[in-house]
Parts: sequence; C-alpha cells; structure tokens
Amino acid sequence: MIKSGLLVSILFLFTLTTENSLAEEGTSGYTPDSWWPSEWGADDQLGALNRLDSKKILAAAAMIKQGKIYDMTRVYSEDMPLFSLTPQARKFTVTVPGAPSWGPLGKNKLAWNEEFISGHLGQDGTQFDALCHMGTVLGKAGDLNGIRYYNGHSHAEIGTGRGFTKLGVEQVTPIFTRGVLIDIAGYKGRMLERSEEFSLQDIHAALKKQGMSEKDIRPGDALFYHTGWGSLWGKDNAKFNSGTPGMSDKAGDWVVTKKVVLVGSDNWAVEAIPGPDLDNFAPNHQKFLVENGIYIMENLDFSSLISAEVYDFAFVFGAVPIKGATGSPGRPFAIR
Repeated sequence: MIKSGLLVSILFLFTLTTENSLAEEGTSGYTPDSWWPSEWGADDQLGALNRLDSKKILAAAAMIKQGKIYDMTRVYSEDMPLFSLTPQARKFTVTVPGAPSWGPLGKNKLAWNEEFISGHLGQDGTQFDALCHMGTVLGKAGDLNGIRYYNGHSHAEIGTGRGFTKLGVEQVTPIFTRGVLIDIAGYKGRMLERSEEFSLQDIHAALKKQGMSEKDIRPGDALFYHTGWGSLWGKDNAKFNSGTPGMSDKAGDWVVTKKVVLVGSDNWAVEAIPGPDLDNFAPNHQKFLVENGIYIMENLDFSSLISAEVYDFAFVFGAVPIKGATGSPGRPFAIR
C-alpha cells in the first residue's frame, strides 16, 4: 500500500518525463549548443574539479588550526533510509558467511572474516553523484543519441549495460578544498518541511546570521546546506524518504555563478521534491551535474559542525573509483 503522497507525485513526474516530455523533441527547453563544450574543453571528464589547483588546496590546508575532525558521514546499514520510486526497490545488505568465514589455518590457527555487500551501493546512504548520474533528453523517446550528459556526451556514445565508458566515478580525483556550510534550518529556527524551498534571500540571511556573506563563497569551494531534514535519519525513515526540502531553482542558478566544485545537502536532493513546478523535475540536479559539471553529495550529517558552529573548514572526500559507476559511497569529513 502506498503510504506517502510523494510516491504518487514522483511516479507522476516520472511518467510525465518518460512518456510525455521525452516523446516530443525539444520539450526540455535546452538546445545541444547551449551547455557544451565545457569551459575546460570538449574532451573534459573532470568538470568543476578542474578548479582545484595547488593554490586552492594549499589555502584549504591553511585553514587547519585545531586539528579537529568533523565526520559528515552517515553509517551505512541495512536499516538506513533507502529512497525508491517504488516500495522496497533498493536494497543494501551485508552478509558475513560462516563463523568465521575462513580458517583456522597454520599452526597458529588464524581465522578471519569477510563480507559480501550487495545493493544499490553508489546511490544509497551518504553518496556522491558522478557526472554520468543525470542526463537531459533532447531527442525523441528511445533515441539514445538524444540523451546528453555533461559536455554533450550522448548515452549512445558512453552508456553500456556494464557502466559508463566516460564520466564514471573513477574519473573523480580526491577532493581537498575549502568547505562552506549554510545553516538554513538555524536561520529559520526549525527543520524545513517536505517540498519547502529556500530562496537566495534565505541564503543571504543565513550567511549573515553566521557572520558571513556571499563573498565568503569562492570559486573552487564545496558548498553545503543544512535543512534539518537529516534529523529524521534512522528515526522516521518513511518521512525522510517521502520528499525533501531544498534550494529554489533561482538559488541554484546563483550557486552556478559562484563556481563551486560541489553542492551537498542533509537529504537526498538539492532541490525541493515534490517541487512547486511539476513540469520541472529536479532542476538543480540538471544544472549542476549535466550543464556545469558541479558534483552533488547527499545524505550528509552536519550535526557535529552545527553543534560547534563551524561554518567554513577544510573539506576532504575520496570517491571509491568504481569503473563506470554513476556514484560512490565514501567518508566525507571536515577539518579545522
């Protein structure tokens, strides 16, 4: 039984996108020459991470004064929220066969354990979206040449049943840069609600409350925002999965102008879902990943940073280089 109105809304959006909009050429409103080749050239697969030069990395390192680490990762577990368009479609299981798995071997009788992990590994829990995660359909339904990804790569060119030949997460270099956290929930004094958008004006006000301004967001930074939705993690998974608050479409446009390398949130999207415009599904995913090569991180835990009132920091993350994968788990953390 469907217990959430979100499922109905998303299935409607999915149907709208895949059956109606995709069948008509040009309904997406984008043209092939509008967002490729990228500013880093037609062959680029790195996207916004090109902005991380040695100067930017050294500047981030200089922020470390206390030697304190703030973990931003949710624990990967079988009972974590698993978002899906249909009930129970995603799985995450850990199996340790045997007791123990192997041994004992040798006169010293050494035994050891190993595990099998199965499920939707790259897109569950705290996750990092590669540039092949999202594309825009510019042609007719079923035309793989008309599905375009970052830098104009078509699905026919790079998509296979065994992963992507370009833009896979293995192309992502380790990330070490300056991070900025915007506490939207702190500014509003409450957790944002499902489908609630925050505006560019809200961003400015939240930054001001933190003693910062938009000038404090610099090219090459990793930008994060806290909606409070993450407080539902492991406590009310059904509500957590039912939708998200997020930044407005226009706020997303502004983020692009700031030339950040990635955007991260404490829920599973970087926009409100269901959003106010049912004809415009997940617009920030589209403008970040597809059009500008800006990476996305989701389901982050900001609680330790919020508690310590730490809003800028050195940020560290390494994607697991799974060849051709659309995303990756990992262990993002902040250092001050």
